[in-house]
Amino acid sequence: MKERSIVLLSAAIILSALGFMFAVSPKDPSVKIGYVNSETILNQLPEAQAAQRKLDALMKAWSDTVNQMSQDYQAKVDSYTKQATMMTDQAKQQAQQEINNLQQQILQYRQEKVGQGGELDQTREKLLKPIRDKVYGVIAQVAKTQGMQYVLDKRQDLAVVLYANPDYDLTYKVLDILTRQGQ
Repeated sequence: MKERSIVLLSAAIILSALGFMFAVSPKDPSVKIGYVNSETILNQLPEAQAAQRKLDALMKAWSDTVNQMSQDYQAKVDSYTKQATMMTDQAKQQAQQEINNLQQQILQYRQEKVGQGGELDQTREKLLKPIRDKVYGVIAQVAKTQGMQYVLDKRQDLAVVLYANPDYDLTYKVLDILTRQGQ
């Protein structure tokens, strides 16, 4: 619900800005607005695919580690449950502390790896920033050669454009240039 509100607010702001732009310069009907689907570009760009494979490999390794830690935790809980009746109070306390420590280690590991600002976010930024910068540069280049004043992003998960004439879709022109530059 919150995401939908943000999308609608973004669309309203863009439409208001475009309306103001047309109201200010009614003598210039040649304002051209293009759009790209950045998700399509990143899904088809070999550099972005390679970066995603690296991120996927990291996620799998971290997931495997968490799974192993969880199995160790569960084994410790099962062992404690079976032996608790035969343990002294001090042994129970020590076992409970070990279980709590394991649980905290799992939570801490998850937070460090995939939590907000964690290693995943940092690695994603490190891998994707140069790619995004390159894509934005090519978008600007294509927009200038096509005579576009504005280029909007139209992704599957975030629809900022309410209507888009396919004649102004620059996605494959940008992708074509990026692909040729990579060869």
